[in-house]
Amino acid sequence: MKKSLSSLVLAGALLLGAVAPVTANAATTPSTGKTTTSVEFTAPDAPTSPVNPTDPTTPLDPKTPDGGDNGGATDPSKAGKLAFLYVSEGINFGSHQSVTDKAAAAGQSFKAQTVKTQDFGTGTANPNLVTEVSDARGTNAGWEVSVSASDLTGDNGSSITGASIQLVGDTNSEFVKNSAGDTITAGHPTLTTGGDGAVLYSAAAGTGAGISAMQIAPDDITLGTLPVNVKAGTYTGSLNWTLGDTPEG
Repeated sequence: MKKSLSSLVLAGALLLGAVAPVTANAATTPSTGKTTTSVEFTAPDAPTSPVNPTDPTTPLDPKTPDGGDNGGATDPSKAGKLAFLYVSEGINFGSHQSVTDKAAAAGQSFKAQTVKTQDFGTGTANPNLVTEVSDARGTNAGWEVSVSASDLTGDNGSSITGASIQLVGDTNSEFVKNSAGDTITAGHPTLTTGGDGAVLYSAAAGTGAGISAMQIAPDDITLGTLPVNVKAGTYTGSLNWTLGDTPEG
């Protein structure tokens, strides 16, 4: 009996001695595991109506002061994930006398007198040249807006090529707004009628999502570099806007 008891006690001591070092090793070598997490974001809905250009977060019923539907400048029903929501309908530079002296003609320049633009919720027509861009792609790829000027064609059969139209945009003024608060880069292009286009404003990669609106006051829109002996008549042309899906650079 005694022998059996001694053997049992010794076995217990050996067992306890074996357990203690294992516990110490576990404290210095922790066990690890991993649980994955996931979340999905989808592209936002594409807006179809113009917004207040001073506050692009405010959508508007697309009506003009005379009751028209968006002025016909753009067709909101065709707006896609990256699209123009609005561009002003027209610019009028007024009536001026043709000059016969080349030096006098070269020095002529005329500020825009009126811009035909809709009521953006203020009760009166907005006086500025307005363009609005919607980016609902969900890619943050950036974009750019370029513009070109066509020849000015007269009702007398004549045309004016090579005149200049200057547009001044300024990101440091109230005239460039983005609904997300992003900085939109504006240029100061001088367009040549019948010539190539130029970038007016753009959003770099990582910016420009939501709605961006640019306004240019009539005083910052100038027609110049006119030829001598312009034939009497009314001349009309167009600014042609292009929205590209990637910015320059």
